[in-house]
Amino acid sequence: MLVGMLTLCGAASSARADFKDWTLAVTPSYVVAYPDSRTAHGGGALVDVGFGLSDALALHASGFVSWSHADGTKTDQAGTLTGFAAMLGVIYTLDTIRLQPSFDLSIGALGLRGDATFGGSANASKVLKPITGFGISVGFALDYLLTRRFAVGVEVRYLAAVSDLGRLPTYLYAGPRVVFRWGGGS
Repeated sequence: MLVGMLTLCGAASSARADFKDWTLAVTPSYVVAYPDSRTAHGGGALVDVGFGLSDALALHASGFVSWSHADGTKTDQAGTLTGFAAMLGVIYTLDTIRLQPSFDLSIGALGLRGDATFGGSANASKVLKPITGFGISVGFALDYLLTRRFAVGVEVRYLAAVSDLGRLPTYLYAGPRVVFRWGGGS
């Protein structure tokens, strides 16, 4: 019996909670954009795909799109603003049983257009001239694992420009999130 127990212990591999696991997170969000002197409130969604590099660190790609209403000013018409971003970064997760806080740092492109169709209408530039640039994102999420493969939680993320600082907006969004996990770390 002792030999059998020692064999099982020797055959056991080290625990790697998220190593080689893929994740898909979807976050419907409340969004605030500050494109100029206006503050635009609205909503949108973020999709995030990650790959576990270790038990705590993951590489991820994310993209979001949002729609917000901007009031008119003396020089700009009122209308819908479409915001978007595509980011690449790392997530650090503290694996504390079922409750998992995580921290995100990403870089990528972000932008804002003056209508709901990504600037496709003739009046889009009257609401806001198109803006696209380079940005950085920092975020925090808190997930509760319902099962090993499914979690629900909340996320807050702040995106700021590092190029075209005078025109490119900052975004703050927050919302619930759903996380699906699959892959090699089972």
